[in-house]
Amino acid sequence: MTTTRAAMEYDPFSPDFQADSYPVYRWMREEAPVFHSEKWGWWALSRFEDVRAAATDPDTFASFEGIDIDDTAKDQSGPGFLPDIDNPRHDQVRKVVQPHFLPRRIGAREEAVREVVRGLVARWRDRGAVDLAQELAWPMPNEVFFTVLGLPSAEEEDRAQLDRWVHELKDRRPDDPRLTPVAKAATAGIQDYFIRLLESRRSRPRDDVVTALVQAEIDGQPFADEHLEPASEILGLMMVLFLGGVESTAGLTGSFFKLLAENPDQRELLRRDPALIPAAVEETVRFNAPLQLVGRTTTREVTLHGVTIPAGGRVVLVYGAANRDERQFPDPDRFDVTRGRFRHLGFGEGRHGCLGAPLARLEVKVAAEEALPVLGDYTLSGPAVRYATTPNMYVWDRLPLSFPAPAAGGAR
Repeated sequence: MTTTRAAMEYDPFSPDFQADSYPVYRWMREEAPVFHSEKWGWWALSRFEDVRAAATDPDTFASFEGIDIDDTAKDQSGPGFLPDIDNPRHDQVRKVVQPHFLPRRIGAREEAVREVVRGLVARWRDRGAVDLAQELAWPMPNEVFFTVLGLPSAEEEDRAQLDRWVHELKDRRPDDPRLTPVAKAATAGIQDYFIRLLESRRSRPRDDVVTALVQAEIDGQPFADEHLEPASEILGLMMVLFLGGVESTAGLTGSFFKLLAENPDQRELLRRDPALIPAAVEETVRFNAPLQLVGRTTTREVTLHGVTIPAGGRVVLVYGAANRDERQFPDPDRFDVTRGRFRHLGFGEGRHGCLGAPLARLEVKVAAEEALPVLGDYTLSGPAVRYATTPNMYVWDRLPLSFPAPAAGGAR
């Protein structure tokens, strides 16, 4: 059966699309590999090689107009927001923070991550039911990343407000690229908080990332302005660390446990051989990439598959579609934790590859090692609910699970 263009449309703002994206992705790869959206005015690439080629050619597919296709770039990111910067400034700013996210440095935090996860799992391990999204996937990266950056611990007064702002930042209306008043207010609140935090670290340094950022120099010049304001570069960098460090990992964690509930044969493989967990994490990133798309802007005319994108054209690189490309992955719609070594685009690639990927991988691995033995043969006990966020992201807000609770007086 041939699907006509009239019957299939790529509109990542649409609730119908977000409810079931992958049939549209399949259609795009086969019928419209350079899809032009008349509604939104951009072009979308969906095949693996096309998306990867664009991602690794930042001189042609530039980032200065932002990776988001809604108003996030205009209203939330600002200068210093790494994914939205081109060279030479991108590499200069990235070098300020990159050392704190090197794999060996992240690996040294494994026990601290494990302590966080164990504390969260202990709260529900005897209940026989858990909302995995609300009780593990979200609080884990929130707590870990706050610790990494040097933000307030869960017990500190400012933390409750920050936790609310994390979610309010992403408040969106269906089929609307504009930030809501709630999202704008949360953005202003977080920016004001970051200014006060940075000023505090400047006058009273600590051994944390925030202090390192406010003390950093680029070519002998202070990275942080003498008088900080929302347009300061350091504020943009803080925002991208804050936004990216929590939501992406929450999305990856939720998808990991959801996919194992839906594929108990794959879960059994992990139970028999926990050494497969890192491979299962990579397969989750491929199968349901938390970052589904990024925006780029062409610096020259590009012709691909007979379609010409003009210079200055807005282009969407659809990672979620590329990671299911039949040309790159055998049986791509099958979740297979034994797929072996493969290249995916779930963390991006090239100049703008995900800075926090080592931390995200570590957190999900530890979450799996600690939670899977407790959950046993768990099942979905209700509908999973997508998180209301930018169209770039694939994240779960609710993920109700039921699992065999230990017998009274017993231990797992």
